[in-house]
Amino acid sequence: MVQRVFLLLCFMTVFVTGCIPLNSHEVIDLKDELSHLQIQYRELKQNYADLYTRVDPACTTLEVLNVSVKDLQDKVFALDQNIQNINDLEIDANKKSKNDNVKPSFPSSIYQSAYSDYSMGKFDLAYSGFQAFVKKYPNSEFTPQAQFYMGECFYSGSMWEKALEEYKKVERHYKKSELLSSARLKIALCCELLSKHNEALNIFLSIVKDFPQSPESLMAKEKLKIYNNAQKR
Repeated sequence: MVQRVFLLLCFMTVFVTGCIPLNSHEVIDLKDELSHLQIQYRELKQNYADLYTRVDPACTTLEVLNVSVKDLQDKVFALDQNIQNINDLEIDANKKSKNDNVKPSFPSSIYQSAYSDYSMGKFDLAYSGFQAFVKKYPNSEFTPQAQFYMGECFYSGSMWEKALEEYKKVERHYKKSELLSSARLKIALCCELLSKHNEALNIFLSIVKDFPQSPESLMAKEKLKIYNNAQKR
């Protein structure tokens, strides 16, 4: 499946650069592919949450599954992004037919560059790119993702305090984002790493209350069990 996603993304990248034209049927096929990937991502994420409740978080099996979830999540984001590029091209083509002076604009190109840097571990460059994207396109559908990845850049560099502030911005500015539960979980984990255990405990409780059906809720429950067991000792 991963190989199929990789080939599809390569094809999409070539298309966006203008080398391969796509007709409306091919666009529909790509959107269907995105829908299937999103379903697979949700299923894999749920499996991860189920496994989390049965396996020690330090277990290698859990670590491997965690990497798989993150990898699939990134690929869905990238494919979703390229679908936006297709829509932008269609809109631009319609505008260009009315006005030859209209120049195409693809907000996601900045995001793609930042994500590429992030994938290669260039977290400083990635952060700057995501930050530029958020400032230039505050209303884009990818802005919450960019903001979340700004937190991920610091988190990957073990800069917990700065990561915490970036994750909080997801909650503060994008209250309807699907990443809200993920951001809150990362906030709690940052608090733990910063030895703010009471704050982390309260946030885990809020995740269970506000997102009861989410995989993050299952993870938060496991964390709460650890806290409860520690208090009994």
